[in-house]
Amino acid sequence: MKKNFLFYLLFFSVLLFFVIPPIGAVFFVERQEAFVAHYPVSVFLNAGIAFLIYYFSQKRAVLFSEMPLCSEKKPFFVYLSAASVSFGVLCLSSVVFEILSVVTGSESGIHQVLFPSDVLGAVNFILGVCAAAFFEEVIYRFFLPSAFLEILKRRLLRKSVSRTDDKSAENRRLWIFCEGISVLLFAAGHLYLGVFGFLNALVCGIALRVCMKKTESLWIPFGVHTVYNFFAFAMMWFLG
Repeated sequence: MKKNFLFYLLFFSVLLFFVIPPIGAVFFVERQEAFVAHYPVSVFLNAGIAFLIYYFSQKRAVLFSEMPLCSEKKPFFVYLSAASVSFGVLCLSSVVFEILSVVTGSESGIHQVLFPSDVLGAVNFILGVCAAAFFEEVIYRFFLPSAFLEILKRRLLRKSVSRTDDKSAENRRLWIFCEGISVLLFAAGHLYLGVFGFLNALVCGIALRVCMKKTESLWIPFGVHTVYNFFAFAMMWFLG
Protein backbone atom coordinates (compact mmCIF):
# COMPACT_ATOMS: atom_id res chain seq x y z
CA MET A 1 0.00 0.00 0.00
CA LYS A 2 2.82 2.40 0.88
CA LYS A 3 4.60 1.73 -2.41
CA ASN A 4 1.35 2.30 -4.31
CA PHE A 5 0.90 5.66 -2.61
CA LEU A 6 4.50 6.71 -3.32
CA PHE A 7 4.21 5.63 -6.95
CA TYR A 8 1.02 7.61 -7.59
CA LEU A 9 2.40 10.60 -5.69
CA LEU A 10 5.52 10.53 -7.83
CA PHE A 11 3.59 10.06 -11.06
CA PHE A 12 1.21 12.97 -10.52
CA SER A 13 4.01 15.17 -9.18
CA VAL A 14 5.99 14.58 -12.37
CA LEU A 15 2.96 15.50 -14.48
CA LEU A 16 2.07 18.54 -12.41
CA PHE A 17 5.51 20.07 -11.94
CA PHE A 18 7.54 18.88 -14.94
CA VAL A 19 5.30 17.87 -17.84
CA ILE A 20 2.35 20.27 -17.79
CA PRO A 21 4.19 23.61 -17.17
CA PRO A 22 6.18 23.68 -20.46
CA ILE A 23 3.02 22.78 -22.38
CA GLY A 24 0.96 25.47 -20.67
CA ALA A 25 3.71 28.05 -21.05
CA VAL A 26 3.15 28.20 -24.81
CA PHE A 27 -0.21 29.92 -24.19
CA PHE A 28 1.24 32.57 -21.89
CA VAL A 29 4.79 33.13 -23.14
CA GLU A 30 5.79 34.54 -26.51
CA ARG A 31 7.46 32.12 -28.92
CA GLN A 32 11.18 31.89 -28.28
CA GLU A 33 13.36 33.06 -31.17
CA ALA A 34 16.54 33.86 -29.23
CA PHE A 35 18.22 31.87 -26.51
CA VAL A 36 20.74 33.05 -23.94
CA ALA A 37 23.09 30.11 -23.35
CA HIS A 38 22.95 30.32 -19.57
CA TYR A 39 21.03 27.71 -17.61
CA PRO A 40 19.28 28.63 -14.33
CA VAL A 41 19.68 26.64 -11.12
CA SER A 42 16.26 25.04 -11.68
CA VAL A 43 17.64 23.05 -14.64
CA PHE A 44 20.28 21.43 -12.43
CA LEU A 45 17.76 20.81 -9.65
CA ASN A 46 15.45 19.12 -12.14
CA ALA A 47 18.32 16.92 -13.31
CA GLY A 48 19.04 15.98 -9.68
CA ILE A 49 15.41 15.04 -9.11
CA ALA A 50 15.43 13.05 -12.36
CA PHE A 51 18.47 11.11 -11.16
CA LEU A 52 16.68 10.22 -7.92
CA ILE A 53 13.64 9.04 -9.91
CA TYR A 54 15.89 6.87 -12.06
CA TYR A 55 17.87 5.50 -9.12
CA PHE A 56 14.92 4.60 -6.91
CA SER A 57 12.94 3.20 -9.86
CA GLN A 58 15.80 0.87 -10.71
CA LYS A 59 16.04 -0.13 -7.06
CA ARG A 60 12.27 -0.69 -7.14
CA ALA A 61 11.81 1.63 -4.18
CA VAL A 62 8.92 3.11 -6.18
CA LEU A 63 6.42 0.67 -7.60
CA PHE A 64 7.09 -0.94 -10.94
CA SER A 65 5.99 -4.52 -11.55
CA GLU A 66 9.16 -4.88 -13.57
CA MET A 67 12.13 -2.59 -13.84
CA PRO A 68 11.76 -0.27 -16.86
CA LEU A 69 15.28 -1.14 -18.04
CA CYS A 70 17.32 -4.31 -18.01
CA SER A 71 20.66 -4.35 -16.21
CA GLU A 72 22.19 -6.96 -18.53
CA LYS A 73 24.95 -5.73 -20.82
CA LYS A 74 24.56 -6.08 -24.57
CA PRO A 75 27.22 -6.52 -27.27
CA PHE A 76 29.03 -3.30 -28.15
CA PHE A 77 27.72 -3.27 -31.74
CA VAL A 78 24.15 -3.07 -30.40
CA TYR A 79 24.95 0.15 -28.54
CA LEU A 80 26.96 1.56 -31.43
CA SER A 81 24.37 0.80 -34.11
CA ALA A 82 21.45 2.07 -32.02
CA ALA A 83 23.32 5.26 -31.15
CA SER A 84 24.41 5.86 -34.76
CA VAL A 85 20.94 5.33 -36.21
CA SER A 86 19.18 7.46 -33.61
CA PHE A 87 21.72 10.29 -34.00
CA GLY A 88 21.29 10.15 -37.75
CA VAL A 89 17.50 10.33 -37.40
CA LEU A 90 17.77 13.33 -35.07
CA CYS A 91 20.05 15.21 -37.47
CA LEU A 92 17.98 14.33 -40.54
CA SER A 93 14.74 15.32 -38.82
CA SER A 94 16.16 18.70 -37.83
CA VAL A 95 17.37 19.40 -41.37
CA VAL A 96 14.09 18.34 -42.99
CA PHE A 97 11.88 20.42 -40.71
CA GLU A 98 14.21 23.41 -40.92
CA ILE A 99 13.98 23.26 -44.72
CA LEU A 100 10.19 22.95 -44.52
CA SER A 101 10.01 25.96 -42.21
CA VAL A 102 12.05 28.03 -44.68
CA VAL A 103 10.08 26.84 -47.72
CA THR A 104 6.70 27.48 -46.10
CA GLY A 105 7.80 30.70 -44.43
CA SER A 106 6.76 29.38 -41.03
CA GLU A 107 8.52 30.52 -37.90
CA SER A 108 10.24 27.57 -36.31
CA GLY A 109 13.12 26.97 -33.96
CA ILE A 110 15.54 29.32 -32.26
CA HIS A 111 17.37 31.54 -34.74
CA GLN A 112 19.74 33.35 -32.40
CA VAL A 113 21.87 32.03 -29.56
CA LEU A 114 23.86 34.30 -27.27
CA PHE A 115 26.80 32.16 -26.22
CA PRO A 116 28.78 32.81 -23.00
CA SER A 117 31.93 34.88 -23.20
CA ASP A 118 33.62 33.81 -19.96
CA VAL A 119 34.82 30.54 -18.43
CA LEU A 120 32.10 30.25 -15.80
CA GLY A 121 29.46 30.89 -18.44
CA ALA A 122 30.95 28.18 -20.65
CA VAL A 123 30.96 25.68 -17.77
CA ASN A 124 27.35 26.54 -16.98
CA PHE A 125 26.43 26.08 -20.64
CA ILE A 126 28.15 22.69 -21.00
CA LEU A 127 26.75 21.29 -17.76
CA GLY A 128 23.33 22.78 -18.51
CA VAL A 129 23.09 21.06 -21.88
CA CYS A 130 23.94 17.74 -20.23
CA ALA A 131 21.50 18.32 -17.35
CA ALA A 132 18.61 19.26 -19.64
CA ALA A 133 19.14 16.20 -21.85
CA PHE A 134 19.39 13.88 -18.84
CA PHE A 135 16.19 15.29 -17.35
CA GLU A 136 14.23 14.74 -20.56
CA GLU A 137 15.52 11.20 -21.04
CA VAL A 138 14.56 10.18 -17.51
CA ILE A 139 11.14 11.82 -17.48
CA TYR A 140 9.89 11.24 -21.04
CA ARG A 141 11.73 8.09 -22.14
CA PHE A 142 12.41 6.19 -18.92
CA PHE A 143 9.66 7.06 -16.47
CA LEU A 144 6.46 8.10 -18.24
CA PRO A 145 5.99 5.15 -20.67
CA SER A 146 6.46 2.60 -17.89
CA ALA A 147 4.38 4.61 -15.42
CA PHE A 148 1.45 4.97 -17.83
CA LEU A 149 1.62 1.25 -18.60
CA GLU A 150 1.77 0.36 -14.91
CA ILE A 151 -1.29 2.44 -14.08
CA LEU A 152 -3.44 1.49 -17.07
CA LYS A 153 -2.76 -2.22 -16.77
CA ARG A 154 -3.67 -2.16 -13.11
CA ARG A 155 -6.80 -0.11 -13.72
CA LEU A 156 -8.01 -1.51 -17.03
CA LEU A 157 -6.72 -5.06 -17.03
CA ARG A 158 -6.71 -5.54 -13.25
CA LYS A 159 -3.30 -7.12 -13.27
CA SER A 160 0.34 -6.12 -12.92
CA VAL A 161 2.73 -5.56 -15.79
CA SER A 162 4.05 -8.87 -17.02
CA ARG A 163 6.15 -9.81 -20.02
CA THR A 164 4.37 -13.15 -20.31
CA ASP A 165 1.36 -11.62 -22.05
CA ASP A 166 2.98 -8.72 -23.90
CA LYS A 167 2.14 -10.28 -27.28
CA SER A 168 -1.61 -10.27 -26.75
CA ALA A 169 -3.56 -7.79 -28.85
CA GLU A 170 -4.99 -6.01 -25.81
CA ASN A 171 -1.59 -5.54 -24.22
CA ARG A 172 -0.05 -4.49 -27.52
CA ARG A 173 -2.61 -1.73 -28.02
CA LEU A 174 -2.16 -0.56 -24.46
CA TRP A 175 1.61 -0.48 -24.88
CA ILE A 176 1.32 1.54 -28.11
CA PHE A 177 -1.02 3.99 -26.39
CA CYS A 178 1.38 4.51 -23.47
CA GLU A 179 4.34 4.98 -25.79
CA GLY A 180 2.32 7.37 -27.95
CA ILE A 181 1.06 9.57 -25.13
CA SER A 182 4.57 9.84 -23.68
CA VAL A 183 6.15 10.98 -26.94
CA LEU A 184 3.26 13.39 -27.58
CA LEU A 185 3.81 14.98 -24.18
CA PHE A 186 7.50 15.37 -25.00
CA ALA A 187 6.70 16.98 -28.34
CA ALA A 188 4.05 19.23 -26.77
CA GLY A 189 6.71 20.52 -24.40
CA HIS A 190 8.47 21.93 -27.47
CA LEU A 191 5.49 23.82 -28.90
CA TYR A 192 7.29 27.03 -28.01
CA LEU A 193 9.50 26.27 -31.02
CA GLY A 194 6.53 26.36 -33.38
CA VAL A 195 4.71 23.67 -35.37
CA PHE A 196 7.84 22.32 -37.04
CA GLY A 197 9.63 22.35 -33.71
CA PHE A 198 6.81 20.22 -32.34
CA LEU A 199 7.04 17.78 -35.26
CA ASN A 200 10.81 17.60 -34.97
CA ALA A 201 10.54 16.82 -31.25
CA LEU A 202 7.95 14.15 -32.07
CA VAL A 203 10.31 12.37 -34.47
CA CYS A 204 13.31 12.80 -32.17
CA GLY A 205 11.33 11.53 -29.18
CA ILE A 206 10.40 8.35 -31.06
CA ALA A 207 13.99 7.80 -32.20
CA LEU A 208 15.39 8.20 -28.70
CA ARG A 209 12.75 5.94 -27.17
CA VAL A 210 13.50 3.23 -29.75
CA CYS A 211 17.19 3.64 -28.92
CA MET A 212 16.42 3.14 -25.23
CA LYS A 213 14.32 0.05 -25.93
CA LYS A 214 16.94 -1.48 -28.21
CA THR A 215 19.81 -0.91 -25.80
CA GLU A 216 17.77 -1.25 -22.59
CA SER A 217 19.92 1.56 -21.26
CA LEU A 218 19.30 5.15 -20.22
CA TRP A 219 22.85 6.23 -20.92
CA ILE A 220 23.01 5.54 -24.65
CA PRO A 221 20.04 7.77 -25.62
CA PHE A 222 21.22 10.31 -23.07
CA GLY A 223 24.61 10.40 -24.79
CA VAL A 224 22.98 10.69 -28.22
CA HIS A 225 20.67 13.45 -27.01
CA THR A 226 23.53 15.39 -25.44
CA VAL A 227 25.82 15.12 -28.48
CA TYR A 228 22.94 16.13 -30.74
CA ASN A 229 22.22 19.22 -28.64
CA PHE A 230 25.87 20.26 -28.69
CA PHE A 231 25.97 19.65 -32.43
CA ALA A 232 22.87 21.80 -32.94
CA PHE A 233 24.35 24.63 -30.86
CA ALA A 234 27.65 24.31 -32.74
CA MET A 235 25.84 24.69 -36.06
CA MET A 236 24.02 27.77 -34.76
CA TRP A 237 27.33 29.26 -33.65
CA PHE A 238 29.01 28.42 -36.97
CA LEU A 239 26.18 29.76 -39.12
CA GLY A 240 25.31 32.73 -36.96
